[in-house]
Amino acid sequence: MELARDLGRTWAWTLPTDATCARTARRLVRQTLAELGVDDEAVDDAGLMVSELATNAHQHAAEHTPHELWISCLDEFEFSCAVFDALPTRDLPLEFGRADYGRGLSIVAELSKGRWGTEAAHARLDPRVRGKAIWFSGPR
Repeated sequence: MELARDLGRTWAWTLPTDATCARTARRLVRQTLAELGVDDEAVDDAGLMVSELATNAHQHAAEHTPHELWISCLDEFEFSCAVFDALPTRDLPLEFGRADYGRGLSIVAELSKGRWGTEAAHARLDPRVRGKAIWFSGPR
């Protein structure tokens, strides 16, 4: 089993860079949020959203390792979740729902009620590695 690195109010895991990336991220998010007392509907939504983000990392940044999962307690009411990869671009599709790209991000945008984004970041487990994190937040 993966070991989480506790960084205060944030936990970080290295994700596999193969086809198990989304399944692993989904399992870790569901388990961690349930342990934090997040309600079942928010856990289900977070599982779907992180699955989409991890799938994107696997499909579009597989060679740009590491891939990491981060879960943070922002306060007693809100958590955030992010998937990091070492691909430096932060460009996201402007049109969601195109047949070839962007449907997963539209799911994240809808389920998070617009509380998501991307940012330049450093890996939490190896701060020397630069890349990007795509994140969403939800109610605890």
